[in-house]
Amino acid sequence: MGFPKGDRFTGSSEQKQKLEAQFVRKAEFMTQHQIPIWNSEFGPVYANPDLDADHEAINAARYDFLDEQLRIYDKSQIHWTISLYKDIGLQGIVHLDPESEWMPTIAPFLEKKRALQLDAWGRHPSKQVEDVIGPLVAWIDRNAPTSADQYPTPWATERQITRIVNQLWLSKCLSDEFAELFAGMSMEELEECAKNFRFERCLQREGLNKALEASAEVAAFGKDWQRPLVGTNCHGK
Repeated sequence: MGFPKGDRFTGSSEQKQKLEAQFVRKAEFMTQHQIPIWNSEFGPVYANPDLDADHEAINAARYDFLDEQLRIYDKSQIHWTISLYKDIGLQGIVHLDPESEWMPTIAPFLEKKRALQLDAWGRHPSKQVEDVIGPLVAWIDRNAPTSADQYPTPWATERQITRIVNQLWLSKCLSDEFAELFAGMSMEELEECAKNFRFERCLQREGLNKALEASAEVAAFGKDWQRPLVGTNCHGK
């Protein structure tokens, strides 16, 4: 529910139950053996204003989805590390400015990545991929029914095949094409492009950061704690 090809999170009891059941299943071994739990990688993919007309509604649902994940983690008192810290606008706490030199340079390749579903976590619907992969997946499932049950089990055959074909093989084949986008740049221009990843040049994803800050406050002070007014301390004085 946190990814472009998934259902939108509405906060229904069924969706919340499904989300918590997925966590409980994954944490079953650690809970059974009473060992610490650390979720080392999670977080929704956020809509792009240039690609999704309803990006505000999509992202509002993704922030709600993240809030529900964090509620489950707080309830189970587990440790976590969200993914990612910094990126080009997909999931990061901070991301590159769309107007920076880096982003227009790689824009043609980003469009190709979306069309070919080369980005595992940010896959958008793509008819040209699905028309090819769909019959292959159906053929595999007919001839090897256990394919859909291989580890990791939530992926099923389609996810396994797109990982092998699109995200691994095609991505490798196109890596030189990506590098060619920077051909002809001087060392100074290349360095300036790289400097766009500096923290002070990046933009913050405010909705995400507010959700993380609120979760941290609950963890530190309890669920009934409220942010004090400006000019007061945590005791309200």
